[in-house]
Amino acid sequence: MAPQVVGIDPFSDAYLAAQMDLYRGISGKSYDVSNEKTKFDIDEIARRPFPYNTNSAEVVGNQLLSIGALLRQIKAPAGSRILEFGPGWGNTTLAMAMAGFNVTAVDIEPDFCDLIRKRARHNHVDIQVVNSDFMWAEGVTEPYDAVVFFECFHHCADHMRLLRALQSAVKPEGKIYFGAEPVTDAFPVPWGLRLDGESLWAIRKQGWLELGFTEQYFRDALLATGWDVIKHASGDHFSANVWEARKLSSSIRIVASDSRMGHTVGVRSAQSIIIDHVSSGYAFHGPYLTLPAGKWTARANFAQGAAISGSGILDVCTNAGTQIVASKEIDLRKAQGDRIEIEFDLACPARNVEVRFLCKSDVTLILESIEFFYKTDAITEIVATQNEGELRPN
Repeated sequence: MAPQVVGIDPFSDAYLAAQMDLYRGISGKSYDVSNEKTKFDIDEIARRPFPYNTNSAEVVGNQLLSIGALLRQIKAPAGSRILEFGPGWGNTTLAMAMAGFNVTAVDIEPDFCDLIRKRARHNHVDIQVVNSDFMWAEGVTEPYDAVVFFECFHHCADHMRLLRALQSAVKPEGKIYFGAEPVTDAFPVPWGLRLDGESLWAIRKQGWLELGFTEQYFRDALLATGWDVIKHASGDHFSANVWEARKLSSSIRIVASDSRMGHTVGVRSAQSIIIDHVSSGYAFHGPYLTLPAGKWTARANFAQGAAISGSGILDVCTNAGTQIVASKEIDLRKAQGDRIEIEFDLACPARNVEVRFLCKSDVTLILESIEFFYKTDAITEIVATQNEGELRPN
């Protein structure tokens, strides 16, 4: 069984509908957040919580390694306010609280909330526990220093709505941390239900939503909702990786050596793209980002002090180069401060945003990086617009 999503925009309602149809086919019922609830014996689990109750040293070891990888990346001082979604058994919650953080834990299952309260009392730490779903984020009035998802973000059907909501739930300098989430380029579609045996069991037996994501889609989703993200790779399996997101408050910088930057003429060095007296072809093109709506400036930065000459056309386009959103002719001899710029407007989030320079006569340059700058507060506008009247499973 495979989701019928070929050729459908992964950010569209049609794509979401296809995944929900697949969920109904597997589970035999429609998805609702209440399906995520799980009943168990609180006293018994409190004495010996997961992963210890599996009696598997390997499972215990993998869980501890994943939690450790996450904790190592939270570069926040003791006393910082941390909001954790989907804490479940409370293993990460307890670890963060005992490490000195002020933790608020939000879970949809009342038994998990009671379990975390009981474990917190036993360990003499204070944890604020809230019985609610992911969209509790939309009501946050006092932003947090960081938000943590550990093995739970993939249970959110409307993850785009959640990512937008976190813009107001996180401080301007705050971070989002995603630990042990199924983000891997081995996934066959941009995002959707995982169809491995364990995931199918969880969907059929428990009714849980078990999503997976490709790395490119995960990056695009975050960029489209105003987040810049970096991956902290800790091993070959996604459970050991941590993704750290921060707000796109000013700019995005992509170096010329990044694989997302291309060229049809010239040569690529370890740090730059070098063009030497070329009169046709693209000196550079890329980096094919997903950007939020708003007013932008794209800047091409050249090596300081290096030769620069010639002329060409600088443009910004989307949709694999088929839609040009801004274009202008450039005389490189008049470039100011070893850089050239172009302004452009995006009325809505755009995928595969590309900056390219077409050589026209005797172009010589050394490209070091491409930068994108906000000209207005695009994120505030997009969050307000896209949250109005939006009805989704989460």
